[in-house]
Amino acid sequence: MRLVRVLPMTSKTPLESKSQNRRQFLKAGAALGMGVLASNAATVRAATNKNGKLRIFQIGTGGIGGMQRKGLKGHPMVEFAGFCDTDTTMFSRIEDYHGDYWTVTDYREAFANKAGDFDAVIVDTPDFHHCPMMVTALKHGKHVYGQKPLVHQLDELRIIREAVAARPELYTQMGNQRACTTGRMQATEILKSNQLGRPIEAHIWVGGMSRGTYFVDPWSPITEATAIPETVKWGLWNGPLTEHLPYSEDLHPRRWRSYWETGGGMLADWGCHVIDVLYFAYDLPHPESVVTKTSKPSGVCHSGQNESTITYPGGDNFVNDKFVLHFNDSSIKPSFEKLGLPTPGITGTATMVVCEEGTMILEPGGKFEIYRKGKLVENEPRPEVAPRDHWKDWADCCLGNEKPLWTQFDIGSRITEPALLATKATRFPNEELKWDGENYRFTNHDEANKTILSRNYAEGFAPPAIA
Repeated sequence: MRLVRVLPMTSKTPLESKSQNRRQFLKAGAALGMGVLASNAATVRAATNKNGKLRIFQIGTGGIGGMQRKGLKGHPMVEFAGFCDTDTTMFSRIEDYHGDYWTVTDYREAFANKAGDFDAVIVDTPDFHHCPMMVTALKHGKHVYGQKPLVHQLDELRIIREAVAARPELYTQMGNQRACTTGRMQATEILKSNQLGRPIEAHIWVGGMSRGTYFVDPWSPITEATAIPETVKWGLWNGPLTEHLPYSEDLHPRRWRSYWETGGGMLADWGCHVIDVLYFAYDLPHPESVVTKTSKPSGVCHSGQNESTITYPGGDNFVNDKFVLHFNDSSIKPSFEKLGLPTPGITGTATMVVCEEGTMILEPGGKFEIYRKGKLVENEPRPEVAPRDHWKDWADCCLGNEKPLWTQFDIGSRITEPALLATKATRFPNEELKWDGENYRFTNHDEANKTILSRNYAEGFAPPAIA
């Protein structure tokens, strides 16, 4: 029988920092595809968790939340201490976890009153909650698993990076679980080793927004407000928003992805799943500029038919002095004929990397095709890669059994950066915005700095400062 305890609001002291040990990770280079980050020779273990087992507090239990619980299912040292959701109907759906746990509708109450009861936090909420929740967890000395895109605002990249730097003893992981498929790990190794020669450019295309389970049509208004269900704490759902949005089924539970204040449209929603391989393979620096072409600016809702060009410094490891990523939604693909390629067998969302000696087209799930001299290669050598487990490897690291993790928040924030730049640039379509990633600002556009870098937070919901 599942035992459910309603959280008693008793005062407890915050959990003390788990360790002062500083872990040092090296960049990619480990053989057999062991991931982009690997521990140094004198592997530094995380401190033993206060609770013995890894006890997790999950914020956001529906939708993608079930995937995280399934991913951790069967790990003998993982327990869920508590769950948070602003829709109490979600608690009755936690059918894949049987144990003694508590529930809250306001995540802040768990940190205030039960911080000693859990060691790690999983954040599976709409994008606009990510940064405040994850920084709160880091401040309290908790390991964190956070959904993609890692943050919702460009300036939140700075906030999350500073928080991670202040808590180097903690393990983090971004939710781009596809990175651990065999095919994507092999693709990374092929590109990283220059098996196809140095990179020239990249093209990525994803699908377009249309009304369905997760999205509405581009440029749609939010539908008229309807009565708030008794089971939904709508004020807490709005959380950090200074101007609360009306309750609508176009916002709750899933279509919030479509709207400017709450999600990132197709570009940000899919960006971390399809851009990541470029960072794993080439250790890309901050982008230098972005321009997104679309027929009219995004407004309350995100735009469609977006064609974004993101420019990076090139150099010796690249063919040209600039490396250009063409990132489109609405399934807008490049001209394969102009690239000297036949129509590929891969027809859906894909990442294409054009190199000196060949071209790779990679699906999110790991299937890829390689072309040399304009012809599909059937027997391209594939490197051996070690199996990885996206969720359980993170848990093992938190428990002190350190393993390579593909996407800790340091690189996760870097992968999120171009996805956010492409998305935010839809407010200034067809204008080149020059980006200073070190200082988190645009160097040629004051209006962009004023309007698309950051947001104000409602009182009590801002990301906390970490000393």
